[in-house]
Amino acid sequence: MNRKDFLYACGMALPLSWFGCTGRAISPQQTKRKEKFSFAFFTDVHLNPNDGKNSEEGLRKALRDAKARKVDFIWFGGDNVETDRFPKEDENAANALHARFRQIVDESGMECHFTIGNHDRFYFREGQKDERGYQLFEKYFGPSYHSFDHKGIHFIALNSMDPDKEGNYSIGAEQMEWLQKDLRSVGEKTPIIVSLHVPMLSLYYPVVEGNFKGLDMISNTKPLFELLKSYDLRLVLQGHQHIHEELLERDHWFVTAGAVCANWWNGPLVDTQEGYIVVHVDTENQITWEYIDYKWEVQKTDL
Repeated sequence: MNRKDFLYACGMALPLSWFGCTGRAISPQQTKRKEKFSFAFFTDVHLNPNDGKNSEEGLRKALRDAKARKVDFIWFGGDNVETDRFPKEDENAANALHARFRQIVDESGMECHFTIGNHDRFYFREGQKDERGYQLFEKYFGPSYHSFDHKGIHFIALNSMDPDKEGNYSIGAEQMEWLQKDLRSVGEKTPIIVSLHVPMLSLYYPVVEGNFKGLDMISNTKPLFELLKSYDLRLVLQGHQHIHEELLERDHWFVTAGAVCANWWNGPLVDTQEGYIVVHVDTENQITWEYIDYKWEVQKTDL
């Protein structure tokens, strides 16, 4: 299916729902407003354990690119590393990989915030079983769900890894209770941007694989959306799919932000180049964004 046909086919969701596009259209009125700040959303870096695909330099290049654009901070959307399949005896290696990622990020000198992804989990801590696998991530990057404020915008990082009764990805009951309290504390007039790794809303499967299934979306999208839409929800940033996708659902935007590693450092995935999202916030708190191809070329080392 060509892009034009795809846009018509997806008309029920959004005329602007596509993969690998270069940014959201900006109205003439918005171009006249002064930018208050911008930030970069990096997701799916997948730093390799042995760096056989030169992923460390790829991450550094993306960080340099974002820094040159003078963004206020970088928000990571999950899957920084790949430790979820490490066995118990590889705990030292799992620690080292998270530590290496943190070191590279800190060396950039950029302010950074973090969202947990499925591959960031590790199921042991000091030789003891960690049932959910969150503790190692939290050691290096802070709470697996949290919020922060920046220049009048409230940012919420959710942990989409909580298993439901069937073992599917979800936002768990304890986290939903925390979110309710957090939202009440900021009130209905504060603009909100949410990050979660596994999407709330995505058309990946029907478009890419030609079928529909609930995998790789959280299982409780509706109750989460019903809660968030009662407040000033401006944007939901998502990862996991490694494609760039923009969906508009009743005036609420869901943006799947591609991947810094694209096809796991093997080149583009479904026409989405290695890249990240830059989000712009103007003086009236209107939000626009663009997908940035930071011009990475596939490289392989001798490892």
